[in-house]
Amino acid sequence: MRLTEHSTLQPGSRPIASAYGRAHPDRRGFALVTVIWGLGLLTLLGTAVIVGARYRAKTAMTDGIVASTAAAAESAVNLAIAIILDPTSGASFPLRCRMPQGELLDIAVEEEIGKVDLNAASSSTLERFFVGLTRDKALGSRIAQNVVGFRKPPQAANAKNPAKSSGFSTVMELDQIENVSPSIFRAAARYTTVLSGREQPAPEAATAALRSLMNFDSGRPERRRPTLPGSLTIRADVSAPDGSRYIREALVSLGAASGQLYVVREWRRGDIVGEPVKRSNGETLQACFKL
Repeated sequence: MRLTEHSTLQPGSRPIASAYGRAHPDRRGFALVTVIWGLGLLTLLGTAVIVGARYRAKTAMTDGIVASTAAAAESAVNLAIAIILDPTSGASFPLRCRMPQGELLDIAVEEEIGKVDLNAASSSTLERFFVGLTRDKALGSRIAQNVVGFRKPPQAANAKNPAKSSGFSTVMELDQIENVSPSIFRAAARYTTVLSGREQPAPEAATAALRSLMNFDSGRPERRRPTLPGSLTIRADVSAPDGSRYIREALVSLGAASGQLYVVREWRRGDIVGEPVKRSNGETLQACFKL
């Protein structure tokens, strides 16, 4: 006799699946997708944190190098002032030396009497300068005329039309002159002044570039110490060991009428006008100063 298994299900009912068997497979798939997405999100967030930390560290290091190089440039300007004021110093300019942290330094000194005075230069001197600078006779002549017009004595002031100051108080005002583009301004600022009081630059104090520009002569000016008292621009060009470069300029009056040894009239961020001086691997520069 075969025994038969009797079902306990009531008529019309469905069989119960085994616990945690094949019931609700869509829920298990959703849970798996959720876990995978969560792991991916955590990985993405972790990567973002690591990259952000590296970027902040790199930025902080770069900012530190720039600040260090800028400080070295300002120290170089003060060093140049000390050398100029020391009558026993045998140093002359341009001066190349090495700073304590390894920065390579080039210091140039330009006397203001060797530049074109925007307030005192004659019309012919201004025209000669701007024509040579722009290589355009018509444009250079217009700029020279505009400079002369800018420095004319002010009109009588009234309540509605107050008079402007007469002339230039700084070469930075040259960018207010009509027809002076940003590129012309940057080029002209290196060769102009408001402090010499001369109708034309002193050839013996002018740079070789300005002498060539104005056709004074083709010779190269001799190395010389600045004439005191007087005003000059000190340019410090610093190259850091990592290759970064910072240029600082200072307009300084020495033996000023105020009785002080010197007065710094302006600090400027200098433009890069060429590649830094290349040095051979075997070249050894002397220290700028000893600690």
